[in-house]
Amino acid sequence: MQYNPDQAALKPLINALFRLIRIPNLIIIGMTLGLLYSNAETPSLDGFSFAILVLGTICIAAAGNVINDILDVEIDWINKKDRVVVGVLISLKSAWGLYFFLNIAALVGAIYGRSIDLFSFFLGAIILLYFYSTLWKRQALIGNVVVAFLCTWVVFEFWWFSYASLTDYWQGILLAYMIFAFLSTLARELVKDVEDMEGDKLQGCQTVAIQKGLPFVKKIILILLRFLLVLLIVEAYFLYTYSAYLAFVYLITALVVPLFYMLRIVHQAEKTADFSRISRLLKAYMLLGLLLLLLV
Repeated sequence: MQYNPDQAALKPLINALFRLIRIPNLIIIGMTLGLLYSNAETPSLDGFSFAILVLGTICIAAAGNVINDILDVEIDWINKKDRVVVGVLISLKSAWGLYFFLNIAALVGAIYGRSIDLFSFFLGAIILLYFYSTLWKRQALIGNVVVAFLCTWVVFEFWWFSYASLTDYWQGILLAYMIFAFLSTLARELVKDVEDMEGDKLQGCQTVAIQKGLPFVKKIILILLRFLLVLLIVEAYFLYTYSAYLAFVYLITALVVPLFYMLRIVHQAEKTADFSRISRLLKAYMLLGLLLLLLV
């Protein structure tokens, strides 16, 4: 095979682009909506409208990741300098161009699909992500809550466009999953605040970890995980009463039991490295929660 220098130069750029838009997170968003749509008894959305919903949501999430990296360049040079993309592999001008392109593509898709509701959802998410990156991220707790809310937003979109055709069983599943997504994401965002304390301090951020200290953040994380445990026990009872035995067994073994382990390691965490490990575990745990949708 003949060596092509253009291809060799292109590969790092593609990798940088995937890192910038957080391609694994976008795949999870697509999987979440796909699993909900395929499992729903009688989806209200036709295939075309659903495609616009998925692609638009992915575009907006990718744009949110881009602007987050644009505005966090100085902090990222301190917290994770080996993974900085904007200004190194992708120019600041190109990053801004990508941000506007992705948002406009989502809004144009909603207009093309002739859906006022979808356009409103997309515009609302764009505005929330912009204010999160420019203002709320550096404030105590509000930024964490906004991110958790936006993760829940993905499922809420599906519920909004499908609620008329959903059975009581699926209404219960979606409500439980939205609460699961909110609590687990909020806990992970607080963990990430502890990871990023050094860079955040130098940039004048006022996160909960900086304002209240590590012991306080640990208490909040433990409270959130205990609420999550209560939710999962209630959901297990719900699944059992509907004779969803396979989902019931999976929930107990893959979500309830590991959560006891998670509570123990959070309680024992003392160093930044400990919280980096917890962050990775919570990300895997959230994926296990998503896989439950295959069984319900």
